[in-house]
Amino acid sequence: MSSITLTFELACTREEAARFAAVELFLAEMAENAEAEPPAELDAVFGARPRETILGLAGHPQPLGITCRYDRDRGVMTLAASGGKPNLAALPVLLLWLYPDKLPIAYSVHVTERPDLAVWTIVGLNRIEITQHEGEVATRLEALRAVGDTPRRLDLLPTKPLPRSDG
Repeated sequence: MSSITLTFELACTREEAARFAAVELFLAEMAENAEAEPPAELDAVFGARPRETILGLAGHPQPLGITCRYDRDRGVMTLAASGGKPNLAALPVLLLWLYPDKLPIAYSVHVTERPDLAVWTIVGLNRIEITQHEGEVATRLEALRAVGDTPRRLDLLPTKPLPRSDG
């Protein structure tokens, strides 16, 4: 089976990177102990019921399959696939909750054996976009930044009609 490579770096503080690490550690603990609770510092991010919110966003019991590393010298958090199977459905939504002030942001994934076939995900406050055209990413990020401070509303409806299966 093919593995997936995730490429994502986010300029952030050590404290901001610690948010993702706390989610990652909580989910790892959940795999060992069904009664595990997230650390208290995630209450401010995920609200009154952080445990249920994190588990729902992460698609528990599916493993997150993503690990983070923080480079203090560069001030950059790097997210990477662990085990070759990152939970690509959970990642954009977790980024939306953990780093709303950093949005829009973009990252790419590809099958490890075919780095030339990258798929880009662009996460904004109001939408999540997916494209195979790397050249569009910078333009889309710029357009989303130009929108400014719009109310937070994520539209998960498709922007194009879905293919019909009846014909």
